[in-house]
Amino acid sequence: MRTERARVANISLLLVGLAGLASLLGSAAFWLGLLIAGSAAAFVAFQLLGDVDPRGVPIESLATPAVATMCVAGLAHLWGANVSMIVVLVGGGVLLAVTLVLETWLLGPANEARARRERQLIPLVVLMAFLAFAGAAGAVFAGLAVPLPGTRQPAAIDGGSLLLLAVVDGAIAFLLGYRLAATRAPDLSEALWAAGTFAVVTGVAAALLRALALPLLLGPAVLAGVFYLWSAYRAAPGAERRSVGWLWEYLVLLIALVGAVAWNLLLR
Repeated sequence: MRTERARVANISLLLVGLAGLASLLGSAAFWLGLLIAGSAAAFVAFQLLGDVDPRGVPIESLATPAVATMCVAGLAHLWGANVSMIVVLVGGGVLLAVTLVLETWLLGPANEARARRERQLIPLVVLMAFLAFAGAAGAVFAGLAVPLPGTRQPAAIDGGSLLLLAVVDGAIAFLLGYRLAATRAPDLSEALWAAGTFAVVTGVAAALLRALALPLLLGPAVLAGVFYLWSAYRAAPGAERRSVGWLWEYLVLLIALVGAVAWNLLLR
């Protein structure tokens, strides 16, 4: 167990360093560095999980380490090369370590303990979604609605950048949605279909929210709420979806998200 923890710590440090280097790149090179960092995270996670359970590594287990590494690179790129980057990298190392440990716990036969750990995956994935959406918005030109100097008006975003933001957020939602869907639908085609719905819903919502020009990180936060609501809807059985209690609980959350958007628009 001690050897496994040390290995997780070493892998996390390695990936944080790689993400930090990728964050220093600019323009198209940053996106290439992001893909390299995410691919490296999937590769080393595969090696780690394969040693923990030699019977085989579920492909969905590689999605969260890859996205977590890209989160670190995206947020470090957003904050820039200054003192705050150190905080981002340290926090990113903790996120990577927690992600790798949780994925090792989710290996093995299905039982009650594993079911409890799968429920722990949901808040981690939603947090990761918010961080990844924020990093993506910061990497896309005018992806964050930052007010122009001397005004309260947010910077405008062109059609190409808006499309890129929607595609990147959709890809993030696809990976994280596939991770959640695979725990509920062992069938590959069904899990891929569910992940596709995450991508479409999130991509469309990302474009709409940026068009509303919500300031700074409010847009990614609301988008993470949309991701969670869609996850809850996909996870609920048909009978539960029709129950009054379930509808009321998620209607309240939806009203809160809409209220946050409306309040921001009224303050302009």
